[in-house]
Amino acid sequence: MPRFVLILTTLSLFMATPALAEGPKLGIVDFQRALNEVEEGRTAKATLEGRYEQARLEVEAKRAAIEQMAADLEAQKPMLSADALREKESEYQAKMIEFQQIMMEQQQTMAMMEQELTGDILEKLYAVAGTIGAEGGYNLIVEASAVVYVNGTVDITEQVIARFNNKAE
Repeated sequence: MPRFVLILTTLSLFMATPALAEGPKLGIVDFQRALNEVEEGRTAKATLEGRYEQARLEVEAKRAAIEQMAADLEAQKPMLSADALREKESEYQAKMIEFQQIMMEQQQTMAMMEQELTGDILEKLYAVAGTIGAEGGYNLIVEASAVVYVNGTVDITEQVIARFNNKAE
């Protein structure tokens, strides 16, 4: 909600400016789409997908081992003494805690890797959008995901993607 209020306040300020009597020139850009479509973004996405798959396989192997441990424990329960059962259950709980920690670490690592791989690209995309805005005489350019509807906006996402890819060459 605060983001919406900020946008409305900004728009009302633009519309109140005498130099903008004909109305402000507003643009929107879908940075997520641009990130997915520019060549650097595709490369980053492929790198991330490879790492995600590797992490998924590692996690699945650990999950399968823990599930097997639980099945073995369940099958052995009738044959184990109370002390042996407590020891096996304790081992199982320790493995579960270790697994949960590994899952959290993997999620944090992947989030950091995604930020590392895409952060620089997004900064470049913002700069390209700013350049297009200045050259095109836009008064305001906002992220498309923050806009539901504003009359008179121009989607500059295609321009940002094209300009970004041309700079990369």
